[in-house]
This record gives sequence, structure tokens and C-alpha cells, in this order.
Amino acid sequence: MKSVTVMVLAVLGLVVGEVSGNPAARALGNAFADVYEKVAPSVVVLEVTKPPGADDNFDWQSLFGAPGGPRRPRAEESEGSGFVIGAEGYILTNAHVIEGADPENGVVARRQDGTRLPLKVVGVDEKTDLAVLKADVSDLPAIAWGDSDKVRVGEFVCGIGAPFELDYTLTAGVISAKGRSNLTSTVYEDYLQTDAAINPGNSGGPLVDLDGKVVGVNTLINRLNSSLGFAIPAKLAQAVSQQLIAQGRVVRPWLGIRIETLADQPALQKVLGLDNGVVVREIFADTPAARSELQPADVVVDVDGDPVASARDLQRSILNKGIGATVKLKVWRRQDGDYRTVSVQAEELPVDPETKQAAGRPQPFRPPAPGSEGSEDPFAVFGLQVQDLPDEVAAEMSLPAGGVIVTHVEPGGPAALAGLERRDVITAVGEDAVGNNEGLAVALGKLAEGDGAVLLVERQGKKTYAILKK
Repeated sequence: MKSVTVMVLAVLGLVVGEVSGNPAARALGNAFADVYEKVAPSVVVLEVTKPPGADDNFDWQSLFGAPGGPRRPRAEESEGSGFVIGAEGYILTNAHVIEGADPENGVVARRQDGTRLPLKVVGVDEKTDLAVLKADVSDLPAIAWGDSDKVRVGEFVCGIGAPFELDYTLTAGVISAKGRSNLTSTVYEDYLQTDAAINPGNSGGPLVDLDGKVVGVNTLINRLNSSLGFAIPAKLAQAVSQQLIAQGRVVRPWLGIRIETLADQPALQKVLGLDNGVVVREIFADTPAARSELQPADVVVDVDGDPVASARDLQRSILNKGIGATVKLKVWRRQDGDYRTVSVQAEELPVDPETKQAAGRPQPFRPPAPGSEGSEDPFAVFGLQVQDLPDEVAAEMSLPAGGVIVTHVEPGGPAALAGLERRDVITAVGEDAVGNNEGLAVALGKLAEGDGAVLLVERQGKKTYAILKK
């Protein structure tokens, strides 16, 4: 890949011999140099010491008769980057840079002038891969925040860090794209993409504009082409760092739903007769959504009057709400054939939502083993066996009275392809509520060959849906 300077010169129609006499080229070079001189004093190289791993405790040298006898396992050392965000000694970096650091003085910041500062961890937010550290000083030069929302694709940016342990290296490029997501397992993704080189050791360093203001936090993403760099937007990084400094953790609102972009679900689009929006995949038990009128397979199209077209849109919108705020969701519900507004009061996101859900799930009902499938069985064509859910069992499972419990799913059949599982409780087929086997048979009997229906399902304390095709 050509360097950004060569590309710019090509655009200007210059040759190397003409650079020294060209004002535009000189101005660009001076701009990059000015950025470095302004920003570098606020950038630190992070020396991270980690306890030796379990594998290191095995004495390989002794096993193979290495001279000198057994050797002690050595602590692991790595480097990353960070930058000062507060004169009081606050430093921002990536959470993965300090992951596993020795709790006793495991992180040290080395400044441009060579001074070394021991750091303490103030707070870590794994969901955004950000961490705030603090040095016991009060006169560090902080970098100013820029506006990542206003940065445009094509703008010049610079990164400063320690790639491959080469301290205080400046790389330059442009913003290649915005709003990149689905790149890692990180929960909240909204990356800036840049062609400025970001290599091992750059993680946690600043991505700055030509005014020397931070527009992103450089993040190395493995398994991607090395010519692609990504950065956490400054707006998100600033909000997270402020909460980490104030309270050591990040408090986020949540509704208690799992969501999907409808545009990514063509089969559901066809069944619902809708093209865009955000479909409610699951509703967790004992959550704000579970206490509202929201249902699985509802399609959210706006939040408090602001349109949402993707799961990321909805996620970002909810994150901007306060704890306790009442959120009005405009949803399309196929049963109604129309839109309705559902109010949900946001609550604080639990530290580990999945663990909380698992702890709160009732013991599932275990029905008798399935019998043989008769030719007159109305559910045989779907590869499905069910039985009525007794009221007393429904009460034990914290379910409303009525419903049908799945006792067997034939591998490879339509029910299995729909994702139905044994012990699922079917409560509705499309707009038809299901109270017993007979009701389910009547509802499914309306399907023509090749048609599909949305089944509302209760599964281990969560509400979800399945698309069953005939």
C-alpha cells in the first residue's frame, strides 16, 4: 500500500524532485510534524508486566537437561500505548492492553522524556475495550477531545504509539469509513476505519485530526488485513472514561431484549410483510421489557420518535437514555396488522445479564417420553410432538395459564429447522392464541403448503419466537 504522502503527491501531480519546492506538499508535511510535536508529549508507552502463565510453570529446561538446573518462570512483558486525558494523571488505553496485568505495579507509563510513572487501574470497561489508569502526578499535558461525529470520511488523521516496540512512531492516513461493527466479540462497536497503520503496540494510542484533537482510540483487531486500522470513536471513549473516573464502572440502561436487524432476516421479512426495522428476538425474564406489552417478533421502527433501521441504531438510542427513563417504542405487530406504541422503563444493565437470567429460570417441566407418531397426528408433518401444559405446571414455570409444551422435535424436520426445542412452550401462532393442542392444530391447519407462521415461544424464562414453515 502506498504511503499517504506518496498518494497525495500523486494527486497533486508532483514528482519527488519537485516536493521541496512545492508549497502544498510542504504545508502537508508541516501539518503532520505540528501534530506530532503537539500530541507526542501527551502519549505514553505502557509497559505491562503479567504473572507467568500456567504453561510457564512447567520446567522445560530441566526436562531437556538444560545447564544450570531448574529455572524460575519469568513474568511476561508487553507494550501498548495510551494518552493523557486529565492533568490529574488520568490515562486512557484499551482494556486488552492491560488485561492480566500484575495487580502490584503491573503497569508503568513511559513518557517521551524517558520518565517512568507507576499506574493504578481506575476502571475497566470490557464492553467497549477501554480502561482508565492513573499516575500519582498533577501536571501531565492532556490531549483535547475532538468531535468524532463530525469527522468526515476522507479527512487526514494521525496515530502516535509504539508499534512493534518502536516508541513514538507517527502514522498518517485518512478516515476510510465510519460506523464499522460486527468485527469482534465486543458488545458495543461503532469503529472509525482508517488506513493509518495500526500495529501491535499501537493499541490504546490516540487517533487525532490535524488540529491535534482526539477523534478515536486506536484498537488493533486481529485476523483482519494489516492495512486496515480501527479506532473507538472519541465521543464513546470520552463518555466511558468520564464514568470510569467518577465511579470506577460504566452504568448502562437496558430493556432486557435480544434484537436483530430485520433486513438480515429475509424469511421473517416475508412472513411479517415488512422490510425494515429491528425485530425483538427474545425478551428476558424479570426485565423492563418482560413487564411491558412488548412481544417477541415485534418490529421496532422508532424510539421516542427517532427512526431505527438496525440493531446498532436501537442499541445506540437506548444507551443514550437515563436509568429510569420511560422509552416509547413504535412497533409493528403482525397480529394487529398495524403499528402500536409500547412504553418500557429502562433499568440498569446487570453486570452479567446471562448469569442473572440463568439464576432466575424455573426448573423446566419434563413431560413423558414421546409416543409413536400416528398418521393422523396433525403435528407429524412438522416433525413435532406436543401436549397440553397443565395449569399447575404453568404456575411453577411462571407462565400464564394455557399453552402447549413441545415434547419432541424430529431432527431435520420443519420444527427443528425453525429452531424449536424440547420443553419450549408455544403460546401463540401468529394472531391466534394457543391454549391447548386443539388450538395449536387449528392454527397450524390454516397454513398452506410453503407458508410460514410466527410462533410465540416461552423458553427457560425468556420469550422468543420461531418461524415454522409447512
